[in-house]
Amino acid sequence: MKASLLNSKIITLASGESARHIAVHISGQVLWLAACEITHLRGEGNYTYVYTRQGKKYLVSKTMKNVQEALRADFMRVHKSYIVNPEFVTARLDADLLLLSCGHKVPIARRRIREIGELLAVEYLAVG
Repeated sequence: MKASLLNSKIITLASGESARHIAVHISGQVLWLAACEITHLRGEGNYTYVYTRQGKKYLVSKTMKNVQEALRADFMRVHKSYIVNPEFVTARLDADLLLLSCGHKVPIARRRIREIGELLAVEYLAVG
């Protein structure tokens, strides 16, 4: 499935459980994205691409850190340009590469390899 790129702005809700959503503005309409629908974030300067499990890609004019804080979810920073939702990590292909359920391959920074490996082995990829 080919991802579509849509220019958008982001707004966060201020209260409780609703804060696990972000509003993405697309052509004058608002699309609410829940944290559980987001597979990963990719940053480019002050902009962030938000990838969803439906294969969509949205561009927002906020830093990855701001988007992650707005979602208030347990995402993992694996690289200076990538934050992943660990629920969508399906495999570790190499010491420095993750495979997500959407098919994207995300690099792991060299200095985070051990930390990410331990976290995934214990909490997400553990079998048994």
